[in-house]
Amino acid sequence: MRFRTLLLTGLAIGGTFPALAHDCQPYQPEPVTLTGEITLQHGTRNGPKGVTREDYYVLTLPQMICVAGGTAETDEDVESIDALQLKLPQGVKPPLGRRMAVTGTLFHSVGDGHTDVLLTYDSAKPAP
Repeated sequence: MRFRTLLLTGLAIGGTFPALAHDCQPYQPEPVTLTGEITLQHGTRNGPKGVTREDYYVLTLPQMICVAGGTAETDEDVESIDALQLKLPQGVKPPLGRRMAVTGTLFHSVGDGHTDVLLTYDSAKPAP
């Protein structure tokens, strides 16, 4: 609640609180559309069978956004984020290396992601 009050105050005053003047997005179930570039990343994950190599997709945003806490226990306020791991439906490979507008829902990582906030990928289209 305190974060939201500060955020609203910062937005009302303008540039007084530049760290809080990001475009604030909601967690699921409300859909969002974010614009950025999708890239394929390579990483590792510790699992029951040891360390495994993992490829994952990231949407890199041109400017910072914030995510306001939602109704789930894991939905934490995130003040500044400029990259989100994409959770894709099985068999979907998103377009890489172009500016895209990606629509989906946001959820906070509970140790299963490479970024603090992840975006469930519903669709993408070229951005202007």
